[in-house]
Amino acid sequence: MPILTLSGTAILPVLFALALSFFTEEKPANLLQKDKEALAPLQQLVGQWRGSGVQRRGSTRGAWKENASWAWKFSDGRAAMAFDAPKGRHLKKGRLSPGKTPGLYELKAEFPGKDQAALYEGRRDKDGKLVFEAKKPPPSGAPARISLSILVGGKRLAVLFEGRNQDSGRHYRLGEVGYTRSGESISKGTGQPECIVTGGRGTIRVEHKGDSYTVCCKGCLDAFNENPEQILAEWRDRVKSELEKKKARRKPSPND
Repeated sequence: MPILTLSGTAILPVLFALALSFFTEEKPANLLQKDKEALAPLQQLVGQWRGSGVQRRGSTRGAWKENASWAWKFSDGRAAMAFDAPKGRHLKKGRLSPGKTPGLYELKAEFPGKDQAALYEGRRDKDGKLVFEAKKPPPSGAPARISLSILVGGKRLAVLFEGRNQDSGRHYRLGEVGYTRSGESISKGTGQPECIVTGGRGTIRVEHKGDSYTVCCKGCLDAFNENPEQILAEWRDRVKSELEKKKARRKPSPND
């Protein structure tokens, strides 16, 4: 009995399709690294934040307090940043991930109301502000546009929420939250060690085989605990690559 019942002519397209999928389908490790590189410019979001919200600038009427956190999330071979504000007035949770094209980001947002969610797309403008627009009309009362501004070297974060008039298309202000990074004053210096997972600002100490390292958030802590040897190997490769680049920049050219 023959093993293959397909004719040689019929099997060629199948083999070609299998070979094409092998070469074109990206491996999870490549996708994870691409995600991390795409999100690296937003590393300053990661951390714990203390916030004060206002409806209008210059007025304390209707003001409120809320705390929030941003952390890396690693799952299914992909990377994202997760936002959590248990008592957030306009935004309760969010998941920030790279978009389909370079420089584009997606935000899956959850609001205080039950089963209230929306998907946003955004880019950084010329001033570095990250501006998200809802891809579809959001639930009633939810923001149509969310803008994030990282200020004072990453010590302050301003988040502006705006609605959108369906008739005129114009945006109007819903409220704004000004956050200060927890445990820091605006005048305090940085000088923090590096997160061995993302290269960001390390704040949490971890131990492995008698040596100490730092990570920047719980998401990175979980990733380190899951596979410390792989994380350390990637970190050493990154440090080595950065040192080689520095040496290359310092090396005088033949014309000097």
